[in-house]
Amino acid sequence: MISKPTIPVPSKKILVVEDDEAIRETIVQHLQIDNFFVVQAGDGEQALKALEHFSPDLILSDINMPRKDGITFFKDVRKHPQWAAIPFLFLTSDNSPTIIRLARELGVEDHLTKPIKHQELTNTINARLLRATEVEVAHIGQAYLETVAVLANAIEGRDNYTRGHVDRVTKIAMWMAQELRWPEDQMRTLEFGARLHDIGKVIVPDHILNKKGKLNEAEWELMKQHPVAGEKILMGISHLHAVRPYVLYHHERWDGCGYPEGLKQREIPLEARLLSIIDVYDALTTERPYHPPRPHEEVLKFLELNAGKHFDPDLVLVFHKVMQMRTQSAH
Repeated sequence: MISKPTIPVPSKKILVVEDDEAIRETIVQHLQIDNFFVVQAGDGEQALKALEHFSPDLILSDINMPRKDGITFFKDVRKHPQWAAIPFLFLTSDNSPTIIRLARELGVEDHLTKPIKHQELTNTINARLLRATEVEVAHIGQAYLETVAVLANAIEGRDNYTRGHVDRVTKIAMWMAQELRWPEDQMRTLEFGARLHDIGKVIVPDHILNKKGKLNEAEWELMKQHPVAGEKILMGISHLHAVRPYVLYHHERWDGCGYPEGLKQREIPLEARLLSIIDVYDALTTERPYHPPRPHEEVLKFLELNAGKHFDPDLVLVFHKVMQMRTQSAH
């Protein structure tokens, strides 16, 4: 019976640099047994040439070698931007504090002492690769956040009266999520969602965004389209799909009188119910074309009066608690 084909799992690529051929062959055999793809080099010079044609996921290098030792090889590797992030492990037969300190001063966190045991080799390499992956994921997440922040600030910059709105809303939203003990992945999504909640205003002309008087019916209808427009923009960005409830539903109301879909109570996603309170709070406490800024205490009373009408009553209580705590800690 022919088994069904499975998805191939790519092997991690390791560059092994060791002048002792017997030790090198033993290490290579261990790594190949564990499904690593290995390229070998006898010293630092050979290894540098190998790097011109091969991009490893990790470099495992002896320290004491002829022609170019491990320390010099490491320094040469780190001079090249394309190799600077490759994880590096030193091999040494000298486990003295001086060697360990030198490795750490260079930025090499891990080392292995000869003779190398198979399980120790595998565990150390896997741990180092895992850390490298975690760092890469963190960098990608930070790059996403920076891109989102630039995009949000570009949209916000068109409105003379809402500068700083995104930062303030995001900060308070993160405070509330901490109080509600949201997990880390939801906190990251919240940060993206809070920053992008008004991205759909890209469809609204500047003269409407900055109009000092009340919007007429046609202008208001156009303004009310920004949640749907924002959600459509995000549909084409796969890693921002989880952000869509913040963008699409942050103008829904607890009593069902909001827009764009007239959802009510817990039909409205929790993310949008949370953001709605903060969005209104910031709008009322800052200067807008249609009103001066209102005092903090007055706006808190407004939110309490509209709990169960405009806003989720439970989340209003959380908001009030968070703002009291933060206000007290600021004094």
